Amino acid sequence: MERFIIKGSMCVLLAWNAALDFRKREVSLRSLAVFAAAGIVINLWLKYQSIWLLLGGVGVGVFLLLTAFVTKEAVGIGDGLLLCVTGIYLGFWENLRLLCTGLVFCVLFLGAGLVLRRLRRTDRFPLVPFLLLAWIGRLFL
Repeated sequence: MERFIIKGSMCVLLAWNAALDFRKREVSLRSLAVFAAAGIVINLWLKYQSIWLLLGGVGVGVFLLLTAFVTKEAVGIGDGLLLCVTGIYLGFWENLRLLCTGLVFCVLFLGAGLVLRRLRRTDRFPLVPFLLLAWIGRLFL
């Protein structure tokens, strides 16, 4: 039951924000607030992870937020906020895995685009669709 709730919540959160990020280059702050609150309630209700794992998961997002500030938003603030929320659900290790797998997909896609001369180095791409792809891959592998 708990896994279904967590996996379903993550699918909705990532799919909704991936569509927004792809179309408008933004994430929905309202959806992040709703899912963050729901994630905290689910954690308190099901007690499936320790507070330290939850805080560590949020820390992955905080690291991305710091990266956004240092790089003058080469990485979006919305991406960092989204990873803070996914960290509430997944904890440190799973959220780190989600980020790393999403980045690998991003590098492969963008690298292929550069090699095939379909993309330029200065092009900006949304990260959340790659996080969704990583999450879907995790569900089926």
